[in-house]
Amino acid sequence: MRHWKLLSLLALVVVAALHYRSTPLAIWEFDEPFFAMGIEHYQPMLHHPPPPGYPLYMGFGKLVALFTGDPFRALLVTSIIAVAAGLVAFTFAFREISGSLTTGVLATTLLYASPAVLVSGTLPQSDAGALALFGIAIWACARGNPIAMALACAAAVGWRVQFSIAVVPMFLVAVLLLKTWRDRVNALATFAGGCLLWLVPLLVATEGLEGFWKMMSGQAAYYARHDADLSRSGYSPSQIALRFLAHPWGPKWLSLPLLAVALAGIRKNRKLLPIAAGALVYFAFALATMDPGDAVRYAIPGLPLIAILAAIALASIPFEAVVIAGAAAYVMGAYLYSVPVIRTRNDLVAPPTAAAQWIRANVPKHAVVLYDMPLRPHAEYLLRGWKVMRVDAGLLRYGAELSVPIVLLADGERGNAPGQTFRWPDTDAYRKLTRQHYGAVSVIPMRSVERFRVIEGVHAPERTREGLTWRWLGAKGVLELPNLGAKSVRVVLRTPPEYPLDENRVTIEGTTVTLRRNETKEALVPLTSNRITIVPEKTFVPAKLPGSNNRDPRTLSVMLVAIEQIDPQ
Repeated sequence: MRHWKLLSLLALVVVAALHYRSTPLAIWEFDEPFFAMGIEHYQPMLHHPPPPGYPLYMGFGKLVALFTGDPFRALLVTSIIAVAAGLVAFTFAFREISGSLTTGVLATTLLYASPAVLVSGTLPQSDAGALALFGIAIWACARGNPIAMALACAAAVGWRVQFSIAVVPMFLVAVLLLKTWRDRVNALATFAGGCLLWLVPLLVATEGLEGFWKMMSGQAAYYARHDADLSRSGYSPSQIALRFLAHPWGPKWLSLPLLAVALAGIRKNRKLLPIAAGALVYFAFALATMDPGDAVRYAIPGLPLIAILAAIALASIPFEAVVIAGAAAYVMGAYLYSVPVIRTRNDLVAPPTAAAQWIRANVPKHAVVLYDMPLRPHAEYLLRGWKVMRVDAGLLRYGAELSVPIVLLADGERGNAPGQTFRWPDTDAYRKLTRQHYGAVSVIPMRSVERFRVIEGVHAPERTREGLTWRWLGAKGVLELPNLGAKSVRVVLRTPPEYPLDENRVTIEGTTVTLRRNETKEALVPLTSNRITIVPEKTFVPAKLPGSNNRDPRTLSVMLVAIEQIDPQ
């Protein structure tokens, strides 16, 4: 028995060390700058932090910031504390469910060694703290303590409201399992009171019910339009299932055996019912509506059920060496798979922060920084003192003011363009464990001959990590160029390999270009005015193509790759 306790302690120490070795050096992911701005000034209506406000997380972060003096450090310290608290909480929770400390430690080790939790654990985001509170809630629900489970569930929701999708069903099932109606009423009343404790400050910060409703309804509309629709373009149901169920546990050779072991661990156990209800409801909601691009992180609330089932199955093996070897093999495999991401962020400044540092050191303050939308929070937080704007809005305002330098802050490689690129290694782990943004971030000075203003029919810029950039044209594209005295303009158009049309004829100020599928064409067009009109013969709507799972509702024609005035005076 004593050697099992020592092994258990060693396992938890090892997993904690893996997390603390992966602490990031600088701001990286999308929500991190918003959380940091929320620590400085809690303004949920301005997305500081992002909806739905994270009242408990921000409150705790503000308290820690009193000692660290820096929002980013405060959020890091909060996550470090949360990882330690979560390891303890889940050990007790899983022991309560299984009746065995060995099984509890084994399940906690699997959960916290999973690539999903390893990648999110020490980030300056809300996931680690919410997971720790979720562990306390699971423990309280398994014990059937009405007051403790109500307060823990309310705290988990107040820390990260998205966890409510798993927490509320778990809590309700735990309430039904209580022995008396008095306990049930006490639990429900305490849960409501606990939620009010964090909801009231959030209502105050959003200027009352009207402001709160405006924020939440706006977020719901965005979620329905983006996460539940556009973001699922190109994914089949099986691919979505893999993203949410398998990828959080690592590559297929690691995740599929673990999922199979978890299935073998299903037991008739009353204490499993609450956590099972929460996980099943959560996974059903995730598979139906959530963004597959962020599936690994979004899957976290459902992972504790898989971890405890896998641990129950492993613990039933009568040979200790096999159990230890199996758990050790998973931890080692998960870490080695995740290490290109978690070690890189500990060794190298994240590309968005590195790009911002370069701009602060090399770009004059009267310049305008135009950001790709994924880099909006980084530009707003890290480049205070510079004029930062979305690309098209900035070009519309400053495209013709040639005395104002313009640089692009681009989410991807710069290709053949001048400038600087800051990158992390492009690995399978990065592509599967992250949203695939910020692996490379470029600072690209915009030359006068490349400037233009979008008048109509030209969509926002898109870019691959490899540096290929384009704008889709609609039924008619109109661009306005600055007056440089040029006699002609070079226009480059392209169609992708998956182009749904065999060919398309495009007229540019009287010059006609024919593009076939997967083809790039360049046209040199005489300039008779500072406006260029591009009219394609055919258009299509991706969402309406037969047999397509693309959700894009835009009307598209061809891709505008480049436009450049030639031989200006």
